[in-house]
Amino acid sequence: MVDEIPIPDATREPAAYVTALLATVGDRDPVEVYARTAEQARRLCTPLDDTGWFTPLGEGEWNAYQVVGHLFDVDVVYGFRIRLALTEDTPSYPGYNEKAFSLLARPAPAVLLDSFAALRAANLALFRSLAAEDWERRAIHGEQGSEDVRRMVSKVGGHDLAHLNQLERTVEAAVARTAG
Repeated sequence: MVDEIPIPDATREPAAYVTALLATVGDRDPVEVYARTAEQARRLCTPLDDTGWFTPLGEGEWNAYQVVGHLFDVDVVYGFRIRLALTEDTPSYPGYNEKAFSLLARPAPAVLLDSFAALRAANLALFRSLAAEDWERRAIHGEQGSEDVRRMVSKVGGHDLAHLNQLERTVEAAVARTAG
């Protein structure tokens, strides 16, 4: 099993959370990380059967369906935040309760993967269209403070890598449990 990428809780430790995400993406191009994530998630989930999708990594952990759903939610949230930063003068936005979002209804796993890939493609087209000055546009995160679009996308890149790691470990555990 691959080693976990530890990421602090965003609400309890916002500064440590941001630092961990930025360290996780490191010197990789966050747009390229972002561009590969939906296909990587689809590939990782390939061995899952109906039971495996809903088998958590462990007690109190998310299952693969919830991890992919969370990646989708983050694209909804960050797509909105970035669009605000690009169209308003230093807008503010709140944090959000990712655990509550994870309880909302979702489509079947295959449709969720397709929806995530489609939303990711739309946001990626936006990112790739940005001029140099667009990356410097700022907004105010209610928990994490002032950030520019570049930092937002870098955070999502680190977030992607951490959750792909979680998804890989979750799928591996689910396949082992359903095979045994």
